[in-house]
Amino acid sequence: MRRFVRTSLLAAGLLASGLWSCSDAMLESRVDALSNLDDRLTLEGRVCTRPPSPSGFPVKVVVVIDESGSMCVSDPPGAQLDNGFCQRREILDIIPEGVTEPARVRALKRLVQQFREVNAQGGNVQVSVAPFETNVRNVWPPTTTGDRFARPDNNIDSYIEGLQSQLGKGTDYQGALSYAYSLISSDINAVAQSNPELLPRTRYVVVFLTDGTPYPRCSATDNLSVYADPDNPDLTWADSLSDFCNLTNTTDQIDGFEVGTDRNQNYQLFSYVRRLMELKDQYNVGDLRMHTVLLFNQEAVRACGPICQDIYGVYPGVEPARYPEAAKKIAAWLLRRFADIGNGVYQEFNDTGEISNLGLGALDYSSFASRNVMKTLMVESLSSAPGDTGRVLDSDGDGVPDSIDNSFTLKTNTFVADSDGDCLDDGFEYRREDQGFRAANDLDARGCNPASPLTPNCVCRDTDGDGLSQFAEDYLRTRTGIVDSDGDGVPDGLEARWGLNPLENSVSGLDTDGDGIPDAQELRAGSDPTRRDKAFHERFGYQYETRIAEVRPDGSLCYDFTVSNLQLVTPPDRAGVKQGYNLFKVWFAEAPESGVSTDYGVWRTACAWAQYAPPSVRVPVGPELAFEDADFRRPDTLSNPWNNQNDCVGIPPSGSANP
Repeated sequence: MRRFVRTSLLAAGLLASGLWSCSDAMLESRVDALSNLDDRLTLEGRVCTRPPSPSGFPVKVVVVIDESGSMCVSDPPGAQLDNGFCQRREILDIIPEGVTEPARVRALKRLVQQFREVNAQGGNVQVSVAPFETNVRNVWPPTTTGDRFARPDNNIDSYIEGLQSQLGKGTDYQGALSYAYSLISSDINAVAQSNPELLPRTRYVVVFLTDGTPYPRCSATDNLSVYADPDNPDLTWADSLSDFCNLTNTTDQIDGFEVGTDRNQNYQLFSYVRRLMELKDQYNVGDLRMHTVLLFNQEAVRACGPICQDIYGVYPGVEPARYPEAAKKIAAWLLRRFADIGNGVYQEFNDTGEISNLGLGALDYSSFASRNVMKTLMVESLSSAPGDTGRVLDSDGDGVPDSIDNSFTLKTNTFVADSDGDCLDDGFEYRREDQGFRAANDLDARGCNPASPLTPNCVCRDTDGDGLSQFAEDYLRTRTGIVDSDGDGVPDGLEARWGLNPLENSVSGLDTDGDGIPDAQELRAGSDPTRRDKAFHERFGYQYETRIAEVRPDGSLCYDFTVSNLQLVTPPDRAGVKQGYNLFKVWFAEAPESGVSTDYGVWRTACAWAQYAPPSVRVPVGPELAFEDADFRRPDTLSNPWNNQNDCVGIPPSGSANP
């Protein structure tokens, strides 16, 4: 049977990290004891989070790896597809005895094995490999699969081994960075469409590994008085290969390059890195970082002799014997800047010994996986609204008091939240009259009418249970699959009901009415965030107490909660419903402890009935209604409790409580 008894609570506050710790975010200021207790209800109970699941926290790693011909000197052995440079005796002689695989190949194989071990323990690390020289080519996973990232299986090892025999000619940084940006951007967009709640839990990592400077570099302007040099690398670079930059009949062409335009200039390279990093805030991604690695084998260059002097580029004003040193200086400057912009780490390996011990596994590939904690617990009254001296009737819970929501004033139905059936609640339309909406019994042009050419195929369903129809979400541009589009801990429908922007995070302390009480606090307390009602808030605001009551062996947390000072009202009779029935909805959201403030949360809801018809009727007789964890359901299954009355605790208007 449903319990209508009081359960003991030992401490107050939302706990985020310890059994007895508290958070002020869930506490409203206490009020003085009230003399008239008959009209006050308390909701209490227990709700539990889900066990942590590492697989729900993807780590997606892009390894952008230089496959230019100079790699057979920097990190031998290696072979070019159509050039015998790497097979010359001077090059073969610098290969350390017993070495059959380049250090980068060994390091990448160890890295994917590390990822396989993480995945075997329940993790979710996915990989993309982008080899580049004149163009990006032979990527993994293959483009034919349609996958941008894949969990590394054993087949990737043979793919990695083949990298050393596919060396090319150029070192087109710009194309490589463009590819990395496009790959991650398209992946983020795909996740945003299919499973947006994963984005705050996802970490993207780019590892950019090279042994030299961008090549070729082209300048659209060939008559500058000063160009960049190793000591002034931040200026415009002159054409490094004039025939390529200015002629149309060149071989080994860069895909998409237009003759006579800039290529691999600093501003272009930095722009791609910055755009890449901007994706984090644009899409609320958990993390995005770019690490850089420079392999520059000074021993091998010296041993190779004159034929290796210009493999890293030619620099006017620099002695040919010092070309490699100049190239390293330029490459180090660029890669440090990339890592700085990308919030990553720059690593440099300078000789055979260092390169042979090359490791990529020490970079941060950790996931955000952590235990789930409470993000939000809040109560919404669906029978009353805040008034001047107490709560007033709002029989249909649309946010418009009955004194206005009637056939005389607004020409609406007091007992129907969407009087004109246009998929927009009366409260939504009432607060947007200045935008052409009308809350009335007659369908207006702004509402949903599938037969109208203005709104063809519009959808009225509330598919995520946030209190907004898909039609309303399309208008507001909120996410149709997420209860809380801005991740501020307040359902979109509740913010929209008051005319607030559900895409503007209210946790930042926004105070729309300027009464000194932030909107988020008013919404949780049941006061009006658009009207200065501090006196109402202090006397009639809902009071919250929460504590962690149990830490389960599976890592889930159970919270005991009490919400008090809920004022009951007496809604009038309606067809099939006696007077006095109050309906409350309890919203609960959990989020990983590692990202409570940015996560959209996993939401559940519960509901409760209470009847208050003085002087003789009050159900429950005592002050409390109690919830169990099983009473909380997915919001989309409880979007309208009037249609599922027995899913709520308490005795419903139908007259029989669900056992």
